[in-house]
Amino acid sequence: MNRRLLPILITVSLVAASCNRNELYNENRHIDEQGWNMDDRLVFNIEADDTNSTYLCCIDIRNRNDYPYSNIYFFITTIYPDGSVAADTNIEFLLAERDGRWLGKENGHYVDGRYPFCYFHFPQQGNYQFIISHAMRDTLLPGIRNIGLHIENTSK
Repeated sequence: MNRRLLPILITVSLVAASCNRNELYNENRHIDEQGWNMDDRLVFNIEADDTNSTYLCCIDIRNRNDYPYSNIYFFITTIYPDGSVAADTNIEFLLAERDGRWLGKENGHYVDGRYPFCYFHFPQQGNYQFIISHAMRDTLLPGIRNIGLHIENTSK
């Protein structure tokens, strides 16, 4: 490797690592090209050991720019390490303005957006499951390409 390039790569790596220092979890799931079936539940497993901090939970959505709606509804279920369950059954995100302009960042045929849905405190150490499904009226929801879960520490 070129000796002049190595310090630049190290600096870029350190900057990138420091930018994500507060990130606990970030994972995206691909949705079938035919559409997202309302029975397809996306399961995200998070290992939490910090029971003192507060975390911001966000849904990352990548939709095609021909997605037929200006919003999307979700069901989000959280299963705690002790097996207890909490469910949010009416989470709505606006994806577009009334005039049709997308609220997320457009990139070719796709629109990417990050939408906060709650502040969360992990009361127990262990594995949490966040289960996400769409709550739209369509059995097969077209135009959604990826759904992700992003969790970051807001206490640091």
